[in-house]
Amino acid sequence: MIKSATAISYELDDASAATRELAASIRDGLVLEADSVGILICDADADGAAISGELKDMLGINIVGMTTLAALNADGHREAAITLTVLTSSDCTFSAAVSAPLTKDGYEREIADAYEKTRSAAPSGDEKPGVIFVFCPYGLPFSGDKYPDAFAKIVPGVPVMGGVASDDYDYERADVFFSGGKYRNAMVLISIRGAVKPAFAIRHVTSRFAERIRRVVKAEGNIVYRVGDETMIEYLEGFGLKTDVDDPLLAFNSYPMMLTRDGGDETPLMRHISGLNHADGSGSFFGDVPTGAMANICLVNKEDVRAACRESMNALLAETGKRNDYTYSTVLCISCCGRAMILGADSGAEGQILSEMLPPGLKLMGAYCLGEICPTRHSEDEAVNRFHNCSITLCIL
Repeated sequence: MIKSATAISYELDDASAATRELAASIRDGLVLEADSVGILICDADADGAAISGELKDMLGINIVGMTTLAALNADGHREAAITLTVLTSSDCTFSAAVSAPLTKDGYEREIADAYEKTRSAAPSGDEKPGVIFVFCPYGLPFSGDKYPDAFAKIVPGVPVMGGVASDDYDYERADVFFSGGKYRNAMVLISIRGAVKPAFAIRHVTSRFAERIRRVVKAEGNIVYRVGDETMIEYLEGFGLKTDVDDPLLAFNSYPMMLTRDGGDETPLMRHISGLNHADGSGSFFGDVPTGAMANICLVNKEDVRAACRESMNALLAETGKRNDYTYSTVLCISCCGRAMILGADSGAEGQILSEMLPPGLKLMGAYCLGEICPTRHSEDEAVNRFHNCSITLCIL
């Protein structure tokens, strides 16, 4: 069984003061067992590297994590905050590592090497992990699908849960942390082995803006050239959308593209537009867009976001209700930054819903990310991991 405690600090300007506050709160709420790890989620204005290093010294455990637009805990949505969750267990091991800088041509090897560090550090290293948590860099020259694709080759069937670091939408301060180190282009991961039985839930927002469903006829990775008989830009303009914009990510935040595939995974893919190229009419996305998929542009509103949040939490709790032989303690939520932006002045709505629905005794840790990684299917023997946008994903341990 995994036990946990959470702590929060609003001290963004004094790393040592924040560290003392977080460590004291954890010590008051948790007795560390045989193995432990800390997960730090913090505002980009905080010195997450210094805090993670000082926490490692104070608590004697590895501290990993990332920056976020906003954090989530059992009290709801938290902006301009630092949150720490410590997981501890007498029958599970938590092996953490940081990768070398991820490169376009070498990311598979670099992720594999980082996973090998976690495997070799674990007492039961030959045992497959029950789940892997990943904290990924933003802005690398490849699509977010490369992350779950790499793990599908390294440890087939193992569920992978995590997200892409975010900041306050200046795209320049999204970092991941590992026990005192700050990384702009590396991945941090935790392999959890032993008596762990994770469950997962994911919900997209799939309200349709118009019935202009067309097949993607030309795409390469995360770049789409033609949809039906139109360029990607013409396809967007066919919805009445303006494409001559300075920041396509912000301009099209409420208009993600939904993709369904013939005879494939029953869960649609949601993709946020990240850039437009008027020279060739193409559009780029955070994740891959399969040629042959059926595309449609969705309009996402506030109530859609709230409804998906409730549905995802209900699905997670329904799944745990089937398992009477395991006691759960902690929920990890990775939600899309786009959802927080759509909520606008009601940005705390998801946090409020989750805190109200959280059963007594369960802890909640979470972050708003620029891409979510979560299984769309999971059983004891197989997990199908996918990269998502505009989605809320949940994992319970």
